[in-house]
Amino acid sequence: MADMIGLMVESRPPTRKRRRVVISCFECHRRKQKCDRELPCGNCIARNREASCAYEAAAPTSKNLKEVGDVSANSSDGSHTTARTSPSQQTTDRSHSTGDDPTLSSMAAALGYSQTRPSTLSLLRTIETADQQPGPGGRTSSSHHQTAAAESELAPIREKYKGLVRQLPAKTYVDRLVGMYFKDLHHQYNFLDQSIFYEQLDEWNRLPFALLSTPERLPLRMRFFPALLFQILATALLLLPPPGTPDPVFDALKYAGGMTFENLATDYSDSGAAIVNLFGKSALDEVTVQAQFIRALFQKYTAHVIECWHGIAAAIRDAQELGMHRDALDPKPEDSSVESILKNQWRILHRRKMYMMLVTWDANMAVFLGRPGSVVWSHGLPSLPTDASTPTDFSKMPVEPRDDAVEPPTLITRQLLLFKLVEPLRLVLDLEPDGSHPKDFSKVDHVHQIMRTVHSEVPAAFRLANPDRRWDEHPTCAPWIHQTRLHMEQMYYFGVMALHRPYIFHRRASREAALRAAVDMLGIQRQTFDRLPLVQWRGFHLFFGSFDAVVVVASIFILFPRENPGLRDSAVRRFHWTIAKFEAIREHNAVARAAQGVLNAIQARFIKAVGSSVPGPSPDAEAPLDEPTPPDQTADGNRAGLAMSSNTSTNGLSLGISTSDEDSAAGSWANDVNAWSLPEESLSALAPIYPTSDLLFNDLVAKYGESDLEGCALGLIGTQQQQAPGDGFGMSCQFDGDFAVDNTFWQFMNQFNPEFTG
Repeated sequence: MADMIGLMVESRPPTRKRRRVVISCFECHRRKQKCDRELPCGNCIARNREASCAYEAAAPTSKNLKEVGDVSANSSDGSHTTARTSPSQQTTDRSHSTGDDPTLSSMAAALGYSQTRPSTLSLLRTIETADQQPGPGGRTSSSHHQTAAAESELAPIREKYKGLVRQLPAKTYVDRLVGMYFKDLHHQYNFLDQSIFYEQLDEWNRLPFALLSTPERLPLRMRFFPALLFQILATALLLLPPPGTPDPVFDALKYAGGMTFENLATDYSDSGAAIVNLFGKSALDEVTVQAQFIRALFQKYTAHVIECWHGIAAAIRDAQELGMHRDALDPKPEDSSVESILKNQWRILHRRKMYMMLVTWDANMAVFLGRPGSVVWSHGLPSLPTDASTPTDFSKMPVEPRDDAVEPPTLITRQLLLFKLVEPLRLVLDLEPDGSHPKDFSKVDHVHQIMRTVHSEVPAAFRLANPDRRWDEHPTCAPWIHQTRLHMEQMYYFGVMALHRPYIFHRRASREAALRAAVDMLGIQRQTFDRLPLVQWRGFHLFFGSFDAVVVVASIFILFPRENPGLRDSAVRRFHWTIAKFEAIREHNAVARAAQGVLNAIQARFIKAVGSSVPGPSPDAEAPLDEPTPPDQTADGNRAGLAMSSNTSTNGLSLGISTSDEDSAAGSWANDVNAWSLPEESLSALAPIYPTSDLLFNDLVAKYGESDLEGCALGLIGTQQQQAPGDGFGMSCQFDGDFAVDNTFWQFMNQFNPEFTG
């Protein structure tokens, strides 16, 4: 008996250690801070990280502890439904969309096996087809209880879908908001085809109400169309007046006091995302990819850049699942008729256009966020779309390239050129494995030469200097062609700056190239901002085109104040204008608001290095520095008098700074014979600088003791700054963040003592 008891004790499994439930939000837990368990919590609000404030499922917030407990009780008996479906629900959905019972292949698809290439999924389909022989009365071997179980699992999905669709506004509001989107935003991205979208909208409006209770019976394009519609409406709502300005038409859509249009837009966008997630990845359509892209666009406009990056990655994965990444996986015509073949050609063009846009966004975000991309270029890309003018009837016109001599540029022309500018960025990413100390800098110089070649080959209609203006007033080009010239110029300078940025601390040639490109970027941003309406001040492009450039300019002049004296005046003028721009848009742009403390702290050090006076306007105040503009060529942006003054803007922005005709560096350490001079070897250990990535991913902030940016606020430029005990600059503002290494530029600034160095 004792032996038996001993055997039972030995065979008993070891006691599992109980897992502690983390009751703090993820951000407070990661930063080891005390969390008040609100949603969002006080710490996340203070750091402008409301969107990242989330809790574990087993750790409800203090406000809704009882509600979460009730939801958990409901979930245990199967009465609770979330936006994310279980694999069994995804399998059930696929089985009902095809009219069959749950099968091995549908379960394999729910687990992630590809449906667009040979895999285990195709083998399972062959096996189950052989097994499903008709039984007596023509019924298959599937049992009746499987169908009943599938129906019970579909019931909560149907209710959730119907509840989400009910949130769509009335048709009058839908029509107006859709019109606003295609008038003011569509030309910037051209991810949808306007005529196809309106056909789908008309089909949606004609659907019988009863069908909304059984979404699994809808065609996939119609099942996911409300998800796309929600994203269109959400993005269009961002064009409405800011809080405090009444709108006689759309104010009726608000359902709570103090609600803003951005609050309503967020509700719509979340509802669209819930519809996409409701059916899982076993049921996908091109409309799904479109909905995810427009949601990423919405997140970019609302300054949720990290979420935008993840959204683009999800859209790319879904596009690949649909076969957009391979020519061999292009869809086939429905039949052999000429109309069907022509419509299929245009469908393929639209698919290739969408995938090209996703690849373009992926490469851009990988470079300016310092994060890995989702597309592997070495695996190959599909053919690029044909630059063809859009016909009125896709079934009557073949896809033919447009004639440059007689036909105006199209939005596809614009997208193809932007993709061509992105290709050198792929080479910049390929240089990253060599680190900031490559064996041979010839690769860097070669990529720079490729960028110059691509820039010089931009068609005359799209270049900024002496452009071909034949199509400027054409109704199909007028809304977007001028902004495209500015955008392409900015992308070129950003590419050059990104190429040389990792080497600026220990290579003088890269330092000068990055500085020139950064100063030119700030000049392009000036021209872009001057014509921008207030409702577009929330755009992320106003941030990414300026923040990195400002930090690069400041870091070079702070560490090497006596270098590049010929660029100093232009750099100082554009630097201070950009700081003023950030101050002006901070109430409209959450990312600019989060960066304000860092900008103030870096500005204080910049003033110490180059002086506090701002040079007056010069004849070439907005001319590019990379390649001087010949006297007989006028930049496109200068038509509006953009170089008239350095402290005013055509949209009414006042810089709040005083200009001076004296040397901008007078009285600064840049002109002091005893100014510091740092040997490049002493900075060779500094890590490459990625300001936007540090701000968004590493929580970069500027602190004054225990407080944040309030203590770093500066007075007007040109006034005497009060010196406080702190670093060698006399600054008590210190940079802080969750840095993975100890050799960042920000940490170096906290310890740098120029008096001792000099």
